[in-house]
Parts: sequence; C-alpha cells; structure tokens
Amino acid sequence: MRSPKSFEDLGYIYFGPLLFNFFVWLKREVNGCDKILFNSREGFFLEQMYKMFQEKYQLPESVYFKTSRKLSSMAACFTREDIYKTFELHRYSGHLSNLLRDRFGICPKVEHDYVLDTHITTPFLDNYIDEILDKAKYLRNEYSTYISSIVANSKDIVMVDSGYQGTTQYYIQKAYGLTFKGRYFTFKGNEYLKNVSGFYDFKTTMLPKNIIFFESVFIDNVGSYIDIVNGQFVNEKLEEQVQFFEEKKEIVLGAQRFIKDMLENNIDIEYNSATYSDYLFSLMCTKDFIKNVELMDIFYHDNYYTRDSIKKVIAKD
Repeated sequence: MRSPKSFEDLGYIYFGPLLFNFFVWLKREVNGCDKILFNSREGFFLEQMYKMFQEKYQLPESVYFKTSRKLSSMAACFTREDIYKTFELHRYSGHLSNLLRDRFGICPKVEHDYVLDTHITTPFLDNYIDEILDKAKYLRNEYSTYISSIVANSKDIVMVDSGYQGTTQYYIQKAYGLTFKGRYFTFKGNEYLKNVSGFYDFKTTMLPKNIIFFESVFIDNVGSYIDIVNGQFVNEKLEEQVQFFEEKKEIVLGAQRFIKDMLENNIDIEYNSATYSDYLFSLMCTKDFIKNVELMDIFYHDNYYTRDSIKKVIAKD
C-alpha cells in the first residue's frame, strides 16, 4: 500500500473503498423505490457519488434533503414529554443557554446559566416549555411546506445517512405521519423504525467508532440547517469546517476517482469487501499511521445538538 502524498490520495486509498462498497450495496437496496433522500450534510457529497451509479444503472431520482436533528426533533415536539425525550437519544454537554438555543431554538434570558451534562442529570426545562412548544409549532408548519414539495407524489422513499440511530428519519415520520425506508452506513438500531438497515455492521466493524472522521469530511459548504424563517432556511456558522473545506473537497475527489476506476472496470457487480474497506479506513484513523501530519490536521467535527464546542478529531491508538 503506497503512502498518501496528498488529500486526494487520502480519499482514493481510504475513503474510496469505504464508499464504493456502500454504494454497491445501496444500488441493490433502492431497487423498486421512486426517490432517494440524501440527508444533509453528509448527503452533499454522497449524492454526487450516487449519481455516478445512477447514470450507469438508471437508478431512482435523488434529492439533497435539507434536514438536521434539530429541525426534525423540533418539528416532532408536540408535548413536554417530547422535549425531555430528546435526551434519551442524544445527550447534551455544555451551557444551559446554549442548549436552549442550539437544540430548541429559543434564546430566553437565563438568570443562572450553568454547565450541564445530561449523562449525569436531566436539566429542568419546565420554565421554558411553552416557548419551546410555540417555536416547535412554527417550525413544524414552515418545514411542512418544504417536505411536501420533496415527497410530492412519491410512494416509496429511501432516506440515506451515515447513521447511527435513524434519529432524523424517526422524528420526521413522527411529525408528519410519513414512512420512509432507511439505509445507513452503519445502524445501531431504533425500536421505533421499520425497514431500516446499515451496510457496515454496528457490532462487528470498526466504522462506528471511526465514523467521526467520515462525518468531518462529508459536510456541506454551509453549516447545519437550524431554522426556517418565512420559508428561508437558516444555517449555523461553520468556523473550522469552512477553513478546511477545500481540502475536504480534494479528499472527496480522490474517493470519486476510486469509484470511477472501479465502475469503468466493471468490478462493481461482485466486489463487496466490506471487511477490507472497513479495515483500510480504520488504519487511517489509527494514531501515527499516516505520517504526514498536515493530512491529518483538518478533521474537525461540529455537533451543537449534543455539545457547545467544536471538536478536533484525533486518531487513537
């Protein structure tokens, strides 16, 4: 195995096989459906790669679907219990004021702000319930217009995302009474969802613990969708993510080149080595395996739904 000399090399060697095997599997899984939703932000580049298969195999129509855990969970908040239930699926670590803003979309005056961790205790939010539910109702109505335009007359829709729990799918189905199929890179499980699966097995592959590297690269050139005001989507600011977006585009270009090489050589029908591609990607994520520090210094991950800081992704032993 040659050592990567560039970001494009990094994409070709380590991301390419991971993605190619996923799309070979997805090609079979979407057979018979009439629309594929590639959830933002991973879907920004994923849909581009899907079109390489779509063109060759006449696969179903695809849509880059504007969504996020914040938009979908807020749309699904009808009651006090719905608000507190968001902590069952996703923890939060950070200041109370940031939690109210980043998860629930409100900015009230907080007299006694403090740092919390919902792994330790659930915050008391009863003073803010009415404001949160009012915001949720407004957002639910705004989002409904967009979702209706995307779903249109489609009857068999597949939602594609990186994983783990199909949270966005669950919340949108709950909020709008819709039913999707879910196809994920890796799927931990969700008792509320049916017809959902992941390609890289959650228990036996290494991808679940390394997927933060993947999600750091597969981003949009705008931040997460956090609100809709008068029909216009609102995004978070990206900060470090924007700083390295051009380098990440080069990684994606390398992965696309790998896929192109495989398709041109008609290796896609039988080539399905999930174990090997998972192993390759795990090597990249291992401390000091990639000697070129500059290639490994662009991985940042923002997730304001669960914490109020941006995390630099570090390879582990």
